[in-house]
Amino acid sequence: SKFRLWQLTDYDKIIFIDADLLILRNVDFLFAMPEITATGNNATLFNSGVMIFTWWHRIPKHMNFLKHFWEGDSEEAKAKKTQLFGADPPNLYVLHYLGLKPWLCFRDYDCNWNNFMMREFASDVAHSRWWKTHDKMPRKLQSYCLLRTRQKAGLEWDRRQAEKANLEDGHWRRNITDPRLKTCFEKFC
Repeated sequence: SKFRLWQLTDYDKIIFIDADLLILRNVDFLFAMPEITATGNNATLFNSGVMIFTWWHRIPKHMNFLKHFWEGDSEEAKAKKTQLFGADPPNLYVLHYLGLKPWLCFRDYDCNWNNFMMREFASDVAHSRWWKTHDKMPRKLQSYCLLRTRQKAGLEWDRRQAEKANLEDGHWRRNITDPRLKTCFEKFC
């Protein structure tokens, strides 16, 4: 779908924002940025979660902060990021949720911890930040964040696999209190 952006020729500038981003502050100033502007993933690649088109310029990481920047770093790298962004960075503009999204996980913790392939994306800090925002949303919007029966089963499967593997972080040991587990909106429940 991102390639379709180049078909939108009736506009002077287009700002693309992924659906798995949490906008934390006003980002109107992006309209003044040069085109293509994006956050770098590393020295040569950029993350397409937030982009302003047509030429590629770097924007600071706090404009498209990948949630796993909080987790998995060496202690030295964590200290540097905490110094730059804080433990729960107040100066973030956009928080980008990679891996399993908070609204598709248990409320109690980031379920990326339970899946070996997704652990690099796990962050309890970012997960908690999303749920704080969720709780401020109108009830009607919150209703879109229910878990389907298959999703609940998949989360429980991953939890049991994490238990069998005896994953050292121990998230799988937590008592799940997510009220969405008792809510069924499918007609065959």
